[in-house]
Amino acid sequence: MDEIESLYFAAFHGPPLYESREAARSFAQLYGWLLPRPDLVTVFSRTRQGAELAGIAYGHPWRWAEQSDEWAAQLRERLGESAASLEGRFAVYLLAVDPGYRGKGLGRLLLRSALEAAGAERAWLITRDEQTPAMALYTAEGWVPVGQGPDTPNGRPGLVLIKG
Repeated sequence: MDEIESLYFAAFHGPPLYESREAARSFAQLYGWLLPRPDLVTVFSRTRQGAELAGIAYGHPWRWAEQSDEWAAQLRERLGESAASLEGRFAVYLLAVDPGYRGKGLGRLLLRSALEAAGAERAWLITRDEQTPAMALYTAEGWVPVGQGPDTPNGRPGLVLIKG
């Protein structure tokens, strides 16, 4: 979990996102909670020296019947009728790339690899509703918005995107 927290913080604490160590810790804890899932898919890349994570993507198939937490309830409420479109899709929980490896296609490779490893032609994710490098990647890869979701770490509603 320490590696996930460190990578998340490195990837998102600087501009344009300015996310906190607490947000990084939360995503690392989420990964720990998801680890026992047999359908969890994780793909990662290590630095050339192999000592540290250069990037990671993880997620699992989304089933509304499994969702009982406050975050999922807010997601369903904010999406309204569009919430049904998430059922059975692969949920990408995190895509993070170390700043030293940005702009080299690693994020695209990790995203595609996660979907391929999951056998997922249909997927969804939530991201900030602003122009970020991640948004540029998702748009270029054919992801389209379906509505607003729960707040992202900056306190503003996230944008839910789907593919397929």
